[in-house]
Order: sequence, then C-alpha cells, then structure tokens
Amino acid sequence: MVISKMKANDNQIGMIFIVIGMLIYSFHDLAVKIIAADTTIFQLFITRAFVGIVVTLSFLKFSNYKIRVIPLYPKLTLIRCVLMHFGFFIFFISLEKLSLSTVTALFFAAPFFITILSAIILSESIGFVRVLIIVLGFIGVFLIVKPFKESEFSFFMLAPLFTAFCYAVAMVISKYTRENENAFLQAFQQYSVSLLLSIVTYLMISALPFENIDKEEWRFIFGSIQLDDYYILISIAILSIFGTLGMTSLIHAYQVGSPITNGPTEYVLLILAIINGYFFFGNIPDYLSLSGIIIIILGGWGLFFREHRRNKINEKKFP
Repeated sequence: MVISKMKANDNQIGMIFIVIGMLIYSFHDLAVKIIAADTTIFQLFITRAFVGIVVTLSFLKFSNYKIRVIPLYPKLTLIRCVLMHFGFFIFFISLEKLSLSTVTALFFAAPFFITILSAIILSESIGFVRVLIIVLGFIGVFLIVKPFKESEFSFFMLAPLFTAFCYAVAMVISKYTRENENAFLQAFQQYSVSLLLSIVTYLMISALPFENIDKEEWRFIFGSIQLDDYYILISIAILSIFGTLGMTSLIHAYQVGSPITNGPTEYVLLILAIINGYFFFGNIPDYLSLSGIIIIILGGWGLFFREHRRNKINEKKFP
C-alpha cells in the first residue's frame, strides 16, 4: 500500500514537471516565431548550441559525472544527433511559416512513427488495435495538412512531419542501443554536433550564390549573422537557457514518473500552442484542423494506454 502511494505521488510529481516543461517549450516556440523576423536560423542554432554546451557541461560538472569521450555506439549516436539537428532545423523554419497549432499538432505524429519503426527495426508486435489507432492518427494529420485544398495546403506542412519522423528514428535508435548514458551527456553530444553542423552549413550557404532565390523573403535562412545586435544575441541566449530548463524538467519528469502518465500529459503543449496562436497572432484552427488535432490527441493517448495495458498483461504472464 505504501509503495503504491509512493508511485502515485511520483507520477503526480512527474506530471507537474511535464506541465512545467510544456509551459517552457510553448514560450520557447512562441519566442522563436516572434524573433524569426529579426534573426536567422543559423544565429539561432549556433547561439542555442553554444549556450546549451555551457549549461549541460555545468550540470555534468556539478553532478561529478564522468564524461565518456567516445559513446558506446559512436555511429548510431552520430546518426541520432544528425537526425535531431536537421529535424529541428526544419521544425524552426516551419515555425516561421505556419501557425503554432499546425506545427505542434503535426509534430505529435511522432508517436505513430515510433510505433511503426519499432515494428520494422525492433521487430515489436503491433496488433490490430494499434494499427487502427495509427491509421486514425494519420487521418488526423491528413485533415490538418488538407492536400485536397490547394488554397490551404502548403509544402511547409511536411516540415514538422519530417521533424516527427527524424525524432522517431532517433528515439528508436536510443531504444535499440539501450543508451544508459547520462541524459545531460546525451544533450551535450547533441548540442556539440548541432554547433558543428550549423557552422559548416552556414559557411556552405554563404559561399554559394543562390541567384534565383529572393533572399529577403527567405531572410530567416539566407540572412547574415549579426554579432553586433546585442538585443537579439541576449534574447537567443535567454531562449536557449529556457530550452535547456524545459529539457531538464522533462528529464526529471521521466526519472520520477511513469511514461503512461507523462506521455498523455505532453499533449498540453498542443492546447498551449492554440492559445498562444490565438492571442499573439490571431490564428484560429478551422473545423478540419481542429478535428485533426483532436484525433491526433486521442490517437496519442490511445497508443500510451494500449502500451500500458500490454505491459500489465506481460507482468501477469511473466511476473
């Protein structure tokens, strides 16, 4: 009885930290969308990665964790970091072009991709119910993207889906390698790879002419890095610290709480995205998009609760 109460309390604490993390990330995404007009994605990523490296190294130093120079699975770790970098690189571009609710909702297709990839790569059984949930989830995605409406469809809507797919592959890689490394060490690895890739990509784009592209329209990508704009630099630095705090909240939530309570709670970010989109940009999802968002939320919850039920059955079969 005491143990079950402790688990219940831990799950409640985990859910609280999930909500805190989602609040921080909703502010983070909103701030990125607002400052996108005054900065470039490379300035955002380079500053974000540099601050992230400093913050994660500080956490590792105070925790006295021994830093592993070479990961247990160096190739897979590199693939995970590269996928996460380019996935969220595209995600930030879509934040500038699309509404917050659309970008966030499409990113939450990730659990459906994770389930499919786990079946293909890890040979995990899915079952009819989960296949049905996945199909319904992608129907929700279809309603948001609306490829049947030329006036509303945008290829930028594929960007958060690409991010969701990259994130899903990265999560399956983590599961495959059974990475037991400190979460802050993994974040340090991610920020280090992101810093290197951001600098290399920026130098490559700066060296190429791109004559047929309207660089003013695409300023977020092709604009110059402004090192003398202290307002932007400080804003991005603060944004990066908040991003790291959000990550810390999520790490702590999954350390103390159960995924079955934490996972569904993450969908509060979708609600916050709709609220921020309405109050700051006047964006209101139409009835098709709202229907798609509701279906994605229900589908995500369905996957979490189905997994929980399956784990309970396995525990009874193999105590």
